[in-house]
Amino acid sequence: MGSKGVMARRRSLRDGTAIILAAFAAEAAVAQTADDAIAAESAASQPGAEDSIVITGSRIPRPDIVSNSPVNVISAEEIQLTAANETEQILNSMPQFTAGFGSQSNNPGNGTATVNLRNLGTVRTLVLMNGRRIVGSGEDGVVDINLIPPALIERIDVVTGGASAVYGSDAMAGVVNFVMKDDFEGVEIGAQAGISERGDSARYNVDLTVGGNFAEGRGNIVFYANYFKREQTFASARDHATEFLVDSVQNGVGVLVPGGNAVTPQGTIFSPALVGRTDQFGNVIGPQGIFFAEEGWRAYRTSDGFNDRPFNNLQLPLERIQGAVLGHYDVTDGVTFFWEGTYARNRVKSALGPLPMSSSGFIPGFQLDLRNPYLDPSLRDFLSASLDGDGDGLVPLNINRRVLESGPRTSDQQRDFWRGVIGLRGGLTDRLNWEVFFNHGENDLTDQQGGGVYIDRFAAMFLTDPDDPYACANGDPKCVVINPFGLGSLTPEMVDYYDVDLTNMTRVRQTQVGGTLSGSLFTLPAGDVGIALGAEYRRESASFRPDQLYVLGEAISRSAGLQPTGGSYDVSEVFGEIYVPILADRPGFELLAFEGGVRYSDYSTAGSVVSYKAGGEYSPIRGIKFRGLYQRAVRAPNITELYSGATNTAPLATDFCNATPTRTAAERTFCMELGVPASLIDVFQQENVQIRAITGGNPDLHEETSDTWSVGAVIRPEFVPNLQVTVDYYNIKISDAIAVFGGGLQPTINACRTELSLANPFCVPLATRTPDGQLQDVPLLNQNIAEITASGIDFRLDYRHGIGRYGELSYFLAGAYLFENETTSSPVLNPIDCAGYIGGGSCGSANPHWRFTQRLTWEQDIYQVSLRHRFIGSATDGRFAAAISTGSAPPLLAVPKTPDVHYFDLSASVRINERFRFYGTVDNLFDRDPPFQLYERQTYDAIGRRFTVGITANF
Repeated sequence: MGSKGVMARRRSLRDGTAIILAAFAAEAAVAQTADDAIAAESAASQPGAEDSIVITGSRIPRPDIVSNSPVNVISAEEIQLTAANETEQILNSMPQFTAGFGSQSNNPGNGTATVNLRNLGTVRTLVLMNGRRIVGSGEDGVVDINLIPPALIERIDVVTGGASAVYGSDAMAGVVNFVMKDDFEGVEIGAQAGISERGDSARYNVDLTVGGNFAEGRGNIVFYANYFKREQTFASARDHATEFLVDSVQNGVGVLVPGGNAVTPQGTIFSPALVGRTDQFGNVIGPQGIFFAEEGWRAYRTSDGFNDRPFNNLQLPLERIQGAVLGHYDVTDGVTFFWEGTYARNRVKSALGPLPMSSSGFIPGFQLDLRNPYLDPSLRDFLSASLDGDGDGLVPLNINRRVLESGPRTSDQQRDFWRGVIGLRGGLTDRLNWEVFFNHGENDLTDQQGGGVYIDRFAAMFLTDPDDPYACANGDPKCVVINPFGLGSLTPEMVDYYDVDLTNMTRVRQTQVGGTLSGSLFTLPAGDVGIALGAEYRRESASFRPDQLYVLGEAISRSAGLQPTGGSYDVSEVFGEIYVPILADRPGFELLAFEGGVRYSDYSTAGSVVSYKAGGEYSPIRGIKFRGLYQRAVRAPNITELYSGATNTAPLATDFCNATPTRTAAERTFCMELGVPASLIDVFQQENVQIRAITGGNPDLHEETSDTWSVGAVIRPEFVPNLQVTVDYYNIKISDAIAVFGGGLQPTINACRTELSLANPFCVPLATRTPDGQLQDVPLLNQNIAEITASGIDFRLDYRHGIGRYGELSYFLAGAYLFENETTSSPVLNPIDCAGYIGGGSCGSANPHWRFTQRLTWEQDIYQVSLRHRFIGSATDGRFAAAISTGSAPPLLAVPKTPDVHYFDLSASVRINERFRFYGTVDNLFDRDPPFQLYERQTYDAIGRRFTVGITANF
């Protein structure tokens, strides 16, 4: 679209939002008196007192919506106010969540949207729909919440603590349960469009919901269809995302200087024998080798690094179509048949910077043919004199070249998801209800990757036919000799010969069969004794089939050397819960009750495990309740952790072999033992801030275990109607946590430094080096090796108040304070506490001590205006946390921490009549940029101010 079209689109959406907001300047025609009995938001979905309800955290139906497990409820009203069609945006605004993958996740990122409670990992957060499992998006079983129909969500229940006794494996950090609408009459059509202040990052959404009763009211069926499109935004569209700056120390002060990736589009060549020699301009050649600059070949400088930032995505494109059918039918007066069917097709096209191609590691024994006609004659003579001892015209060296002419590395993903549930439920007695169900889901992903390099062909282009310097020695008429020397030097003919597209396939299957019996056994003087008994069988299977060129090691694109993954496991489980009221309606004992539960699970992989919970509640007077719960949770290893084939990753890490002033004499000596050439040891520097590592599965893994305990209070003072306050302290400790060997590459390097010996198992992988000493393809397979501890306080306040003829105000504040988020990556390392830290190679996503979200909403008759405030506290660079852990000197950094970040979101709606509602939102109202230099894109807003307008019609 041209610039005029973009500007027109931006003006129309912005003006449409402004019109809706301006409508509230008018005085309401009819004033409405607030109902003093309106419940707090956390109880917004509570049915009548005569109904029993099940809130996530227990399977026992109770008339009290306040669970003994700390539960946050995101109501339908809150979902409507956000006007978000990406569910992760709703969840990430809650302080208990740390950003997983989502719309702004590029590298890492895979087009999915995931949930990460307490920053304990997406694999430790269990995602459910109506209390039942959802098939994962990959071999790790993590659910892509893009596949959940947003318009059908009635509410989202979030349990922030271990819940394995209730729901089984994966619920170590907690549970996110999407409760869907299952009883709808009429037709509802919704449409919305959104765009950023800068005229990009557009979103479009259309929903259709049709439902009604049949068979004289004995049944209800709901049909749902959705189309959603999110446009791509590159980092080049925002100034804050285009600079590549690196830390440096100048005159004892930390500063940021221009930097870049050492694999450049101009190309570099390197050999240990060249270090210390001088280029044609008299510059000393260092460990980064020779750079092909515009003025000619010369020694590489730090400022020559390639800025790959503009090539990344700030907003991943997504096109989604969805359909769902839900319903129930009363077969008899006491038996109901129910069903759920959902289908979704997601299309994601993402891009990374052009491939950084290196002969080291991919082309064994690589030699540069000095007869290459594109080689500068003076460089030919220099290399011949320096490296060609046998005079054959072939010199051993390493060549690095980012193939900019090939374009970005693209990924065109198509994900097909479907899930079906059928079941029966009914009453066994007037106290006990039963349910049986069958749940099956499938997820298929096809990932077509472009911008790759066919390694053998790329290598062949460097060998020249002695009879024709422009023809290849392999005799292939399509092969032309390559010109890798300088910017833009690759011709279309050269690119066409080595360029390759690759296709990877993933298939995931899940089957769950279960039954429960729940209700009350009998009545004690203090109340009903509640129980829930049940049994489940579940089978999980997954396979990953990379392109055969990946498997054979003949091509590279977004990855290299991928290997197939395939496997399955099943688990049979029985469980039970009990709730016993001990005392009630006595002085000092409004209620005293006990809650317990146990689950026995028999895994085909991990064997037999037991999880359990015990706790209770105490209410001394009406309106005050104290609650506490201890839970033992378990998580069996998933298919990726057990069976994944070897996979290349490129984590950020610093090799202690780098020739820095802090390197010790012992480290210098040991680095030569690890494989750094003696000729380079005093000038050695790693070529790239990212070092290739190999991760993969381990079929000998066993289960993780966690101990979670929480204590808290719920306050509903009778003298302040419609006020509810909850405060909970939690403590989670995970033992035998599954992690890559050593906890990752940097922790492995740190663990090796504690004992510089090849007898130290953490030093052995670091001997995997190229001939010039560079760490490469370091093997780091999964182990039950880590320990994770998290603790903090959650708090929430909900209040509604009528203001007479001026309508009604409602307010909520949901916040969290993080005391501890500590990881011990291996037994020989000190723990790293990332509470209050971000990034730095050790701490990942932002973990500020303070986070909260608050919302104030005004409603009067047909009007509604709401302001949301999201607060993310300051976070310090994770390199400080690592220094504290190791007792090292703190780093000198120009930007040691992020500031406090405040986001404000405004929404408004007007109901024209009983059928039509118009609404508009402005997200990031004050256009707050993310913190400079230190940020990750799912926690902070990388797009800026955004406008959305929409309409809902009911018939």
